[in-house]
Amino acid sequence: MHRITIGLFAFISFHVTGQQYKAEEFQAGLLEAKYGAMLVYNGQINSFTLKFQAKSFKPADKPNFIIVDNFIIQSSIVPFTQKLDFNNLDIETQRKLLSGWKGYEKNWIEGQLKTNLKDKEEFIEISKRLFLYWVTDMPESRDPASVDNQVYLVTICFDQMLILNGPVEKGKTENLVKNKLVTIANTLELYPNQKQDIEKLYHELKK
Repeated sequence: MHRITIGLFAFISFHVTGQQYKAEEFQAGLLEAKYGAMLVYNGQINSFTLKFQAKSFKPADKPNFIIVDNFIIQSSIVPFTQKLDFNNLDIETQRKLLSGWKGYEKNWIEGQLKTNLKDKEEFIEISKRLFLYWVTDMPESRDPASVDNQVYLVTICFDQMLILNGPVEKGKTENLVKNKLVTIANTLELYPNQKQDIEKLYHELKK
């Protein structure tokens, strides 16, 4: 079976209060499709998928990164370390959890770059699901390969944080990257209590 595989995505836990909780483990696989590709997150109990509907598509050299219509896109997941009723999170709780992730991530990036970053955020609804839209400026650089901003769309899938990210490269705009991420986020499908049959799914996607 021919399959593009990303493999097990990195799990980076951000700090939350409460008793330590072992989240479900998900493996990620990227399957070729007539429309481009499908990214499958298969857990021990649940699963969720994203579609990349594109004229051109290929995996990037770095794990978790793909190139969709000449946009560099990263898709990753972060497990929760706190047990919650993930099937019944109200909007306010989701906002707090998403904001908590953003605060942790921003502090980490600033620590790595040793500088304070300007950023903006808002909560948006995509296909009746709450997402955090977050944009952070990057330090100015004379390097032609440098990026001006990083754009994020983040939501909660079961006991995982799903993070879609794209850099605003030279010659592109924030809106272009945002639109590409929103298009991908619109295809998100969650499958409670259902694992995906990768072999069967592969053949269905080729029809």
